Amino acid sequence: MKKHILGFCLSAIAISGYSQTFNAGIRIQKTQEMYWENGVSAQYSFKNLKPNQLFFGFDYVTTRLGSAIGSNAMKQDNFIFSGSWAFRKDKAFHPVARLNMGYFYADYEEEIFSSLPNTAFLCAPEFVLNYEIPNLPLSVNLGTGYYVGFTSEANSPGTLQPLYYHLDVHYTIFKNKDHE
Repeated sequence: MKKHILGFCLSAIAISGYSQTFNAGIRIQKTQEMYWENGVSAQYSFKNLKPNQLFFGFDYVTTRLGSAIGSNAMKQDNFIFSGSWAFRKDKAFHPVARLNMGYFYADYEEEIFSSLPNTAFLCAPEFVLNYEIPNLPLSVNLGTGYYVGFTSEANSPGTLQPLYYHLDVHYTIFKNKDHE
């Protein structure tokens, strides 16, 4: 239900014209020496707040759409809100600095594991290389990030590893060219 409400809110912002740019797409993520996590990604920038340079976004990545499909891999979900800054935004290929904040949940499925920690607060600086395909409403992001730990290892889920890599493919759903 939360995903539907968030999707509706982001779509409403884009359609109403408060957004300069609204991108949505897929995210493929690999945690170092762990699972594949796939999901959805959305980002937008406001037309009166550094348009096409300062982006706010939401990502939902899960092993349910990755390593856990058809296997006994741990089912885990990441709900990530982000702020990002695009450098050299006038170039098709440009670097992006991003800060992610979110929530991690591991579904252990068995009662025997109920005493183990299965949730965590996420905070991750990220470096991304973005390529906006000329004359197409597509962009490709290749990035890496590092989850900063706020708790001791004994109080953190064992499947939450700090280093991850990702590939995002975004389709530009809405772009207000009047304010570029």
